[in-house]
Amino acid sequence: MDATKHLEASFVLLLLVFTISQYPRAVGARPLTLQQGTSKGFFATLGLECNCCDGAKGECRSSWESSCPKLKCHPWKSH
Repeated sequence: MDATKHLEASFVLLLLVFTISQYPRAVGARPLTLQQGTSKGFFATLGLECNCCDGAKGECRSSWESSCPKLKCHPWKSH
């Protein structure tokens, strides 16, 4: 990199650090909460096909009513 690129990268980094320190809530993360029954449709909009694999022997099912502790998702094109 030449000196101009280093200067630009340093400026962007400095601006990012300043923004995060001044407005921490603007860049904060929070867990995604989904309403019951909407998760399958939500994942489909992301191009994912999900199964709940919490059966006794690891069996998977494509529909579930409550939260799933062992959710396995794959891009829909990979099936």
